[in-house]
Amino acid sequence: MRVLITGVAATGKSTIIKALKERGLMAIDLHGTDLVFWQDKKTKKRVTYTPGRPREWFNTVDRFFDIDRLEELLQQHSDIVVAGTAGGNQIECFSLFDKVILLQCDSQTLIHRMKTRTNKSGFGKTKEEQDEVIEWQKEFEPIVLSHGAIPINTEGDIGEVADGIMELSGLAHQQPQ
Repeated sequence: MRVLITGVAATGKSTIIKALKERGLMAIDLHGTDLVFWQDKKTKKRVTYTPGRPREWFNTVDRFFDIDRLEELLQQHSDIVVAGTAGGNQIECFSLFDKVILLQCDSQTLIHRMKTRTNKSGFGKTKEEQDEVIEWQKEFEPIVLSHGAIPINTEGDIGEVADGIMELSGLAHQQPQ
């Protein structure tokens, strides 16, 4: 079973991937790879995110999956969970997966998580970035749900959320005994 976990920043993608790895699953956080990248909307060139970008910057770029490399990764594994978000071509990638899961939580939880997170990129620390995520959530989630993603609320116990994802995706049988 090939599963994509998606959601806006701070919904818990990286935390869920870590919990699934601890349960013995092949699970990859795409944001820690070069399979997800920022691209300038006009020049179509890859650009680098640095913390503290002004809100206007996000209007000039989009986030993409490297579809060819993602396909290569998925061909190597019959059972795998990957987590990542890309606005530019995410819907195109849905057909590569058996299930797509959308992680969700309310805006207050997102802001709290962004303020207190310790991720490598530093994304979400500024009010501009937090506002951008909240606005994007309003646009992103309905689109993803309309394409068949299964919503999962991540405001509860992370272990229970991970167990629910394993059951939902049919990967619970992989859990070590």
